[in-house]
Order: sequence, then C-alpha cells, then structure tokens
Amino acid sequence: MKKLTLVLALLTGVHTGMAQQAKMITTKEDCSSITQRYIAQAYSVDQQLALNASPEELACLDYVCSRSYEFQSGQMVLRSQKELFNAEKYRHLRRIDQRVTVYDEYSGLYVVLYSWNEVEASLVKIRSEYQLLSVND
Repeated sequence: MKKLTLVLALLTGVHTGMAQQAKMITTKEDCSSITQRYIAQAYSVDQQLALNASPEELACLDYVCSRSYEFQSGQMVLRSQKELFNAEKYRHLRRIDQRVTVYDEYSGLYVVLYSWNEVEASLVKIRSEYQLLSVND
C-alpha cells in the first residue's frame, strides 16, 4: 500500500511539474527560440544530432538558456530584446547561493541570473521527471 501511495504521489508530482514546464521537449524544435539559436551557434551538426536524440538533455539546456534567469523588474522588455540574451555568456558570473544581476549590452537589459543552487535544483527536477516518464513507457 505504501508503494502504491508513493508511486501515485510521484506521478502526481511529475504531472504537476510538467504542467509548470511550458511543454514536453522531445526535439530541438520544441525548445525556445533562444535555445534553438544557441544550439545552432554552439554545436556542430554531429553534436546537434546527438543532442536531439536526448530529450532530457534538451530540456535541461532549454532551462539553462531560457528560464535560468529573469529580467529585472522595472524595465521595459521587448520580445526582440529577450531574444538577444545569451545566458551562457554569463555562466562564469553565477554564484553558488546568490542571485547576480548583470547588464547585457546586446539586449540593453539588466538580467538576474539564478544561483547555481537554484539552477541545479531545477535541473535535478527536470532529469527526474524525464527519468520517471521513461520508466513508465
């Protein structure tokens, strides 16, 4: 009975967690346009094919590229400006347990980078959701 309750709780958590994620990522085309641009610029064709074969890694990359930060409140943010931001460019500035605000000269926006602890917690959650889904298939 405890196992059944645990399985149901996990499945409910996965469903709730996936509902928070905009959509299930299975191919590069499911990723945000920011992530797609980054993949096209930073990955060779062979690397892109390998990445496309791993929905879990695509979902993690999509999180880092498009959701591991927020634009500082109080500034007008246009969609075209959002598209210019590259989170990987500021990877070295992230702190372990503290958010950092950076000014991105390409977009002209102040961006709040989530801490490494926040990013890692989200990546662990994404990976566990994909692993649970693959076990159920």
